Amino acid sequence: MMFHVTPSDASPVGRFQPPEVRQRQILDAAAALAVEHGLDNVSIAQVAHAAGIAKGSIYLHYASRTELIDALQTDLWRKMLDHPNELVANDELTWTQRMDDIVGHLVEFSMENEDLYHAVFHAAGTHTDEPWTDSRHLLRHLLIGGIEAGEFDVSDVDVTADFLLHAYAGPCYHSDDRAHVADEIQQLFRRVVGAAQLD
Repeated sequence: MMFHVTPSDASPVGRFQPPEVRQRQILDAAAALAVEHGLDNVSIAQVAHAAGIAKGSIYLHYASRTELIDALQTDLWRKMLDHPNELVANDELTWTQRMDDIVGHLVEFSMENEDLYHAVFHAAGTHTDEPWTDSRHLLRHLLIGGIEAGEFDVSDVDVTADFLLHAYAGPCYHSDDRAHVADEIQQLFRRVVGAAQLD
């Protein structure tokens, strides 16, 4: 799910658009420019041009460049976590299966969006802890559910959640083999939480 947005393939442009459509245009344009030029080199004027709107229109939705960057980071993190949140709530899966599927999603998402992730987080830094807090909450919920179901053996939920939160990222950026990376990280996560190993 790479972001390659130009004015011609962005959401339909027009003088009057619903706020959610306009915000989507702005965020998609900002994401594409961040990957292409680096976020430090992207101006509000460039985002407006790429989105096909007037510069002043951006300030109707984002009061400053910093607020736009914050929104871009939150948007990327929401896309990363929407499916894992659905998986955690899926009672048809065991907790181990949920963890495996979450790992698979995170690996695929991270490898597909490596350039964008680097541009909006590593290069720009963050002004809020909200994305990390949401991710940590998701992992804590997963761990507690697995412990209560007797699938996981974890002595400290908080320490384990913090470890898992960062453990999958590094390997994603050193290999092009998504399936292999996902399998290895799934095995690693299972060992960390004391779950049965994959066959």
